[in-house]
Amino acid sequence: MIPRPTKSAHTTEVTIDQVAKAAGVSRATVSRVMNGTAKVSAEREKAVKKAIARYNFIPNSTARRLAGGRSGLIALLMEESSEEFFLNPFWGEIVQGFSSVITDAGLHPLLLIRPKTGTEDSLFSTLQAGQMDGIAIFSWHRQLKSFEQMLDPKMAVVFGGDLGGSKKYPYVDVDNAKGGFLATKHLIDLGCKNIVTVTGDLKLQSGRDRLDGYEKAITNAGLALKDELILHGDFTQSKAEELIRQLLKKKIKFDGVVAGNDLSAVGVIDVLTHNGISVPGKVKVVGFDDSPVATRNSPAITTIRQPSRELGAQVAESLIAKLNGQEVEDKILDVKLIKRESTAR
Repeated sequence: MIPRPTKSAHTTEVTIDQVAKAAGVSRATVSRVMNGTAKVSAEREKAVKKAIARYNFIPNSTARRLAGGRSGLIALLMEESSEEFFLNPFWGEIVQGFSSVITDAGLHPLLLIRPKTGTEDSLFSTLQAGQMDGIAIFSWHRQLKSFEQMLDPKMAVVFGGDLGGSKKYPYVDVDNAKGGFLATKHLIDLGCKNIVTVTGDLKLQSGRDRLDGYEKAITNAGLALKDELILHGDFTQSKAEELIRQLLKKKIKFDGVVAGNDLSAVGVIDVLTHNGISVPGKVKVVGFDDSPVATRNSPAITTIRQPSRELGAQVAESLIAKLNGQEVEDKILDVKLIKRESTAR
């Protein structure tokens, strides 16, 4: 039986050694149970949890690290503009999926949003000071080599997205090339001949993959790839609006648009409508993400559905598996075309 704490135990800080003694296990076993870092027998786990509850034990994070435990901090790091993060519902889905899995595992998710203009030195100083156990990295706009060299080799790292093909760390991604292909083929099947693409940020693998899908669908259909119809966007609504205004000023003819994401599609539709060009009457538009803005828009936007929340959750699960010493492989999640009013016949 676990002894009840004495009166003095309530007035002084309870230590991990006291909990271990009460449960009849080693301090390492207590740490493993609290961190979920290794398998512990059901009997020992029950004894440890009972002792923790009896003593109302709240460990000091520094003491846990010194004892060979972990901080329990898991960072979700992304390099994005404020507009992209706060206005694009995609990121909210990612964060929710990621955070729910990390929290359910008894760990602590920490969101780090880094501006594209920040220095790598400042980033790594932050990561080192925070004593993270693991990092999930989304939307990295730079070369990976320096990043890989600066990270602690013992750190558990998983990429959200291919990010350019790391040889060192696993990733979870969606089939962006398939999505770009499905979006473009849909417009071709509807009779569109001059299809514009407003790309995402081509520094990102997702942007490049979606462009590859667009180009494949165009060439497969026997249509000509035209440089003037490939507009280099950055996944923001404002940039998409700017690019479509420029295209209209040049009086280049087009009857379809494949946008890098739903926000870009909203920007395209707003400019076309403002200039008296009906959607889908004159120009048909497809987005990417199937975020809430796609259904709220008028007309509702045909889009490529990607499992955003599942993507965040799968990255978290891969990180937890790495923390538990398991081998983790790359994962690719499927996408699907969702037809709505912006491409109606």
